[in-house]
Order: sequence, then structure tokens, then C-alpha cells
Amino acid sequence: MNKIFKEEPLISLDLLQEKTTRIFALLSSALMFFLGFSDLVMGLQLEIVLFKFVFAIPFFAGYLIMKKLGRYQLVLSGMMVFAFIIIALNYYYNDGFEGPTVYTIFMLVMTITILFNGGLKYFWLIFAFLFFISLMYADLLGGVRIVSNYTNNTVRFGDHVITILWCSLFVFLGIQLFIFGYKRQNQVLTKVMEANKKANIELEELNTKKNELIALLSHDLKNPIATLNQTVELVELGGLEEGDFESVIKELKKQSFHLTNVLNNTLSWVLTELDQGVIVQEEVDLAKLNEEMLQTMQVQANQKGQVIVATEKGEVKNAQLEANEVKIILKNFLDNAIKFSPNGAQIELDMNSTNGSIRWEVKNEGPTVPLSLRDGLFEFKVRTSYGTNKEKGTGMGLPLCKKIADKLEMKLGFETQVDNLNVFYLERKIY
Repeated sequence: MNKIFKEEPLISLDLLQEKTTRIFALLSSALMFFLGFSDLVMGLQLEIVLFKFVFAIPFFAGYLIMKKLGRYQLVLSGMMVFAFIIIALNYYYNDGFEGPTVYTIFMLVMTITILFNGGLKYFWLIFAFLFFISLMYADLLGGVRIVSNYTNNTVRFGDHVITILWCSLFVFLGIQLFIFGYKRQNQVLTKVMEANKKANIELEELNTKKNELIALLSHDLKNPIATLNQTVELVELGGLEEGDFESVIKELKKQSFHLTNVLNNTLSWVLTELDQGVIVQEEVDLAKLNEEMLQTMQVQANQKGQVIVATEKGEVKNAQLEANEVKIILKNFLDNAIKFSPNGAQIELDMNSTNGSIRWEVKNEGPTVPLSLRDGLFEFKVRTSYGTNKEKGTGMGLPLCKKIADKLEMKLGFETQVDNLNVFYLERKIY
């Protein structure tokens, strides 16, 4: 049955009916052949045997037409006409009311109920009942001559038994085929629903990821661009001495260079998260990485007169690590420290390396993070916050850093130290 009912076409009830109709046509053709053969074995008239063999042809032809051209309801109606002609001839030439022809009504009712749609279904059901009633009533009145082919009651009994057997088998196979096809259809539809559910989940995850990445991109670029704009506005307003102009140009060039670095690092992570890039490990000079982060963020710290101090400790000088991702996290740590430190404060970027791991710590002065907020520091939730100079934040930077760290199996967290120091740390194992 698996070969008969392939999964692909069974995506609607109409297609299931069409598939079943073709099978019914083949079954009807086979039934006519076997009934003719059984009549031959029973010793009935050769004419009855031949017309059953002959009428097997229209049903097989109907199967071929439906398979090639479709038009199932029309072809099925044509086969019903042939079926009623066969039943009428068999009724009058095979003992009428006392013959086995009356059993075929159950085959017709089952076939009509399963295979026809709409008004045709009710038309053929009513026609079938009226047709059989008319045959039997005409037989009762004696208006037509009924031919008897049975030589004795034993032959009559045998013909009834064989006819009941074939008709029951036809009904059984027909219903079983339809049930199997219906189950197969449900299996296919279940798979489709599961696939759609999976696709919806993936789409929702992709949409969430998109929002997170947009937040990361806007978060990382907001402050560097603001710093660059402020410098340009200062030049436009003519607030500089003539001798300071060259220094400002150099500062603009430096800001532009660091902004490009921030953009490249962030975009690299965005493309990786969108499955358009790969996380790359590279040999990194740890001291140079620290210095680069200091230079990148000192431009922003200058706006508040702050100083960033970078220190390196440990025997490990170079390591294979995900440089872009580490820079994104450290940049956000420093950005956070600058925002919530008072003017003129010192911010520390400490790196301590051993043979087993590297730990970066960003420390800043100022009020420590309240206990009530610490548990939710790394949860995705928009919460507006303001720095010491009323710098507005969304609270999205730290959760995004935590997401990056978790994906790379790094340890990221927050702790406090004496003297009101907030400490954000990032740890990565090295092998």
C-alpha cells in the first residue's frame, strides 16, 4: 500500500479521492473478470460470462483515462452508467430477484459515498435505490422475462456464496484502501504542520536574533559617532584656535580609524550570527589587543576627562582566540565604564594570563550596581539608564555581550571590589 499511496500527492481530500477512484476502477475491472470466471466455473450461460469479461474493459479504460486526463467525476459517472447496465443485464439473465445481483447495491452505495462529491453523490445514491426498486418491482409484476440459469439449488447456493464473497471483498478492499490513504494523508499533513511549526520557530528565532544584532550594532556605533559629530561641530563653529586645527584633524583621523575598527568588529559578529560568516580564531598579541582597546575608547573617555589605564600580567604573550568577539565585549565593558564613571575618573583595563586561561577586567569608580539590578544585568530587557553626564542607555549592551560569551564558551560576569569599584570580567580558557 505504501507504493500505491505515495506521500507527495495526498495533500488534500480531493487528491485522495482521485487516487482512490483510480484504484476503484482497477478493482471494478478485476471484479468483473473474476465474476465472469466464477460464472464459467459454475456452468452458467456463456453469454453471461462473456458480457462480464467484456464489461471489464470500460472500467480499465476509465482507469487509464483518469490517470492520463483526470476528469475524475465525469469518468466515474460514465463508469456508473456501465455498472447499472451490467447490473440490469445480470439481473434479468441471472434469476432476477432470486439471483445474487441484489448484493451489488452495497458495492454501489459504498462507491458513491466515498468517491463522489457534492450534488453528484446524492444524485447517484437516489438513482441507485430507485433503480434497484424498479428492477425488483418489474420482476414482481412479471412484466419482464427472467432467465433462470441454475440447474439445481446447489448451483444457486454456490453462485450466491461466490457473489457475496467477491462483493464483500470489493467493499472491504475499497474501504481499507480509502482508510489507508486517509491515514497516509494525515501523516503527510502532520509532517507539513511540523515543518511549518519548525519554520515558524526558526523565523521567530531569526527575528529575535535580527533585533538583537540591530541593537548591538546601534549600541556599539552610537557613542563613537556622537564623539565624531561633536568634534566636527566644534570645527564648524570656529571654536578652535588656528594652531589647534592641525591637532583636531589628527584627532578626527584617529576617531575615524577607531570607528572603522568598531564597525568592522561588530559587522563581523552580525554576519556570523546570520550564518553568513564564520567565527575566526587568530594568533593575537595580547598586549597589542589591550593597547588597541585603550586607543579605541580613550577618544570617547576624553569627552569626560577620563583616563583609561591598560595593564598586562602573566607569562602568556600570544594566544589563539576570537579577536573580533573579544574586542566587541571589551568595547562594551569600557563604554559602560565611561558612561557610569564621574568626570576625571580613572578606568582600568587589566589582563591577567596564565597557561590555562586569560581574564580581562574592566574596573571603574562610581556607585556600585545596586543589588536589586545585578541579577538582571545580562537579561534581554530594554531598560533606560543614564550615566553620570545623563548619557542615555538602553541596557542591551551587556546582555548581547553575555550572549556572545556563552556562544564561545567564555565566562562573563560582574563583581564589586573595595573602594566602590565595579568590575566586569571576561574569562577564556586557552589550550
